[in-house]
Amino acid sequence: MYRVGEVRRGCVRYTLVIIGALCLACGASPEADDASAYVAAMQAPIRDNAALAQRFLTSASMVKKHGTDGPRLAEELALDLVPQADALAKAVGAVDPESPSLDEAHALIVKAWVDRAAAYGAMRDAWTSGDLNAWDAAAKKNWESKLDEERYFSEVNRYLAEYELRLEQYPE
Repeated sequence: MYRVGEVRRGCVRYTLVIIGALCLACGASPEADDASAYVAAMQAPIRDNAALAQRFLTSASMVKKHGTDGPRLAEELALDLVPQADALAKAVGAVDPESPSLDEAHALIVKAWVDRAAAYGAMRDAWTSGDLNAWDAAAKKNWESKLDEERYFSEVNRYLAEYELRLEQYPE
């Protein structure tokens, strides 16, 4: 004959075993885990990128309105924008998704941010030397990197949607 306490303990153990088995059976796939880890890894670089984009737009607007002088812009490019763009390019390059599809989409943002860092450096050099042709070429390269970034967000969010995840280009 079983005692009530023994039956309860047995039922609790049996219930826990069933719940554990169900959790294992319904566990996320490696691709879903990779997608979640990727979204988490990209949050800080994307947030920093949004701040960098805002600083760049502010600087560009000051140039357009003739509200800045040459030495100030050269200093801002050299001491703020270029180092930050370089750091973001390195940070995003260090993210290594395991899924081939996600890795393919990620390669787009790596290329975009490496190209942008190079464009900012070329803008700095062109501004310092007063070379308008080089400035125009660097500005064009920057614009192309922006288009690559847009393409990345479209591609990566198409992939992440399968796992009900999303990356916001300009998080709040």
